[in-house]
Amino acid sequence: MVLRQTIIRHGRTVVSSSTKCIQRSRSYATSYNINNPQHRQSERDHQPIRSIPGHPDDPSSLLDAIGHEGTPGTAPIEGSVSSSADDISSLRGQVLSYVASQNSGAIPSPKSFLEQQNALPPPPYESPEALEASREAHRELTSSGSTQSHIYQPWTILQNPPTPDQVTLPMLLANQCHLGHATALWHPGNSTYIFGIRENIHIISLEITLSYLRRAAKVVQEVARRGGIILFVGTRKAMRDVVVNSATLAGGYHIFQRWIPGSLTNGQQILDRCAVKVVNAADEELEQYREPLKSSSRAVLRPDLVVCLNPLENEVCLHECGLYNVPTIGIVDTDVNPAWVTYPIPANDDSPRSVALISGALARAGEQGQMLRREEGLQGKTTYDTRGVQRYLQGMGEIAGLDVQERGKQGKADKDFD
Repeated sequence: MVLRQTIIRHGRTVVSSSTKCIQRSRSYATSYNINNPQHRQSERDHQPIRSIPGHPDDPSSLLDAIGHEGTPGTAPIEGSVSSSADDISSLRGQVLSYVASQNSGAIPSPKSFLEQQNALPPPPYESPEALEASREAHRELTSSGSTQSHIYQPWTILQNPPTPDQVTLPMLLANQCHLGHATALWHPGNSTYIFGIRENIHIISLEITLSYLRRAAKVVQEVARRGGIILFVGTRKAMRDVVVNSATLAGGYHIFQRWIPGSLTNGQQILDRCAVKVVNAADEELEQYREPLKSSSRAVLRPDLVVCLNPLENEVCLHECGLYNVPTIGIVDTDVNPAWVTYPIPANDDSPRSVALISGALARAGEQGQMLRREEGLQGKTTYDTRGVQRYLQGMGEIAGLDVQERGKQGKADKDFD
C-alpha cells in the first residue's frame, strides 16, 4: 500500500512515497506532472462531504443551473438578476435616444456633402503683395538659428588635404601629431623638439612641427616648380593610400611596398629597363626620341627629392640618398635620429591621420609648384635649365649616325664621363 503525505523541506512542498516502495522518488510541486501516476488522486481515497449547499463544484450550483429548473434556494437570486437586466436595457435605450437627439443637426445630408466637395477652394492670398509678404516671412523663419561651419572631419584629409598655409595647431593636435614614444625609447637628437613628458610619453612641440612643415613645403614647391622628380616613400601597410594619393597630387612617384637596396647605388642594373620619355615645357612627349632612348644606353635618372614617411624602416634608402646628395624630407618621431634626413618634420609617424595630414600638406605644395611650372610653360618659358638635356639629346643623335664600332667607343666615353 502506498501512503501519500505532504512534507515541507527546504522551503518547498514535496510529494513522497512511503518507505515500503522499492523506488523512492521525490518531485517538487513546481514541476507537477499530471501524467505521473503518483500525482493522481486514488479512487480509494476518502471523499469529503460538502457542507455548503450550492457550491460551484456541486451540480445544483448557478453555473450548472442553465436549462434546469431552479431550486427554492436560488429563486431569490434569479429574481434579482432579471430585474437588474431590465434596468440595464432601459438605461441603454435612454442613452442612445439622448445621443441621437444631440447629433441630429450635426450630421450633414448626402446632397450638402457633395456640394461642399465640388465647391472651389477660396484663394489663399488676396493679392500678390500678400503672397510675397508670406514668402518673406517664411524665408526669415527658416534662416533663423545657427549653422556649424568649423567641423572636424578626419575622413576628408586623405582625398582633400589642406594646404600648408591652412594647417593650424588645433588641426595638428586633432590628428595626434603631438604624441611621441616612451621616454625610454627617445633619441637625444630630438631634445629640441620635445615639449614635455606626460605619463612617461614624450609630447612633441606642435609649434616646431608647424614651422618645420611649412619649411619642407617650400622645398617641395620649389622642386616641383623646377620640374624635379619627387619620390614619396612609405612602406607601412596603413600608408599605402596616403603615399599613392600624395604622389598623384604632387605629380611625383611613389614606393609603398619595399625599398630595393641598391636602387641608387646599383641603379644601372636594377633600373636599367625602366621606361624614360622626353617631354617639352608643356609636359607633351616628343615621340621622335622614343626609339633612340630604347636602343641606346643611358644613365639612370635619380630623384631630386625623396619624402620618407617612415624613416625608421627605410634607413637604407636614406643612406643611399645621402651618398648621392639627394635631399630628403622625413617625419621624425622621438625615437628616430633626425640627422638621417635633410629636412626633418618632428611629428607622430605611427598615427595614420598624422601621416596623412603631413603628407597631404606636402602634396598640396607640390601641386602648387606644378601649376606654376605649367603656367610658365604655356608662355614658352622653362623654370629649369635645359642645356644638359639638349647636349644629351644632341649626343644621342650623333651616336645614332655612327657605325657599330664607333658607337661602342662613344658609349664607353659617355660612361666614363658620367
